[in-house]
Amino acid sequence: MTFSGLKLIPRPPRAPEVQAWLDQEAQDQRELYAKIAHEMNVAMAAQRDEWIGAFHERIQRRGFNIHSSMLRKIKPAEIYPKREYKVVF
Repeated sequence: MTFSGLKLIPRPPRAPEVQAWLDQEAQDQRELYAKIAHEMNVAMAAQRDEWIGAFHERIQRRGFNIHSSMLRKIKPAEIYPKREYKVVF
């Protein structure tokens, strides 16, 4: 596939107030992302560790669904060692 005969249409210039609005929106989105990432990765870390601990205990005691109603108990040696989690959205 070649683009040798393709004419590119130049992008029309943006008005300064439109560019200012876009810059402000981008900054607002970065700030919102930082707040959400902090909430998920720092503020909720202890709660997430509790959830993960409960899940590990449950799959060792009750089992993990592998097919239909078949459950397989997970051995402690099969569970990954504790590691740092990072939530990405």
